[in-house]
Amino acid sequence: MQSIEKLETLTKDELLDRWRKLPGNQPPPARTDRLLRELAYRVQEAELGRLDKNTTVSLRRHMTEFEKSIQTRKTTAPEPKPVSKITLETGSVLTRDWEGRRITVQVTGPRQFVCEGEPYKSLSALARKISGQHLSGPLFFGLTENHHG
Repeated sequence: MQSIEKLETLTKDELLDRWRKLPGNQPPPARTDRLLRELAYRVQEAELGRLDKNTTVSLRRHMTEFEKSIQTRKTTAPEPKPVSKITLETGSVLTRDWEGRRITVQVTGPRQFVCEGEPYKSLSALARKISGQHLSGPLFFGLTENHHG
């Protein structure tokens, strides 16, 4: 069986000759690097078998979307994550049991928290101090966003 490494040593004319021997009548890719990749794929396909139908359909769908984005010179930006709006009123008290001890946090203002007499600028900094790990402070204290509507 022919190896991919051997393909890399062939000239463009030799690659085109191999392409013409393949079943089907698709025109060969114009660029040598693309021709090499196509032939390498065919070698792998002969040795390992074809992709299953679901994978082929999925790849075609993604390629169609990608080609459309190239034609319009626009790439689809990922959907931005909604910014969580958890509002804590000054004077609120948060509690959390952690490794056998009760943690109590007082909200003293916007981005101002006090725990065991020490001030913190964020709940995440406090969660890191307590747990020794980088954690989301709001999640550590069990806060969830209020949904109105």
